[in-house]
Amino acid sequence: MKLNEYPIAIADLQKEILQIDQQLRSARESVAFCLNNIDRAIAFDQILKNDSQRKAKRTELMESDADYIKASNELKRLEDLRAELDIDLQLLRNTFSLLKLERREAIAQAELNAAIAA
Repeated sequence: MKLNEYPIAIADLQKEILQIDQQLRSARESVAFCLNNIDRAIAFDQILKNDSQRKAKRTELMESDADYIKASNELKRLEDLRAELDIDLQLLRNTFSLLKLERREAIAQAELNAAIAA
């Protein structure tokens, strides 16, 4: 990749991260909605007498609720993807910085050689 292509590549990756962030917000809302439904079901269950029973029932419902499992898995997938894109973005930025430093070094070396030759 040429030095002048890095800013566009960085911006494109940032846009991709923004889209993932939007999907993450939606996934978090879905998980919260599912958990609210589970908590509501527990709150109105007259059979559950104490906190231990409610916690056990909540865990049971979370493990068996297909919507919650799907939303939770999607959230984890998006969080992993976001982390991978962050790593890629940092690598791209670091590579761009390194190339700029190498270019500056080459210019400085050329100026030094010109000054010595003069």
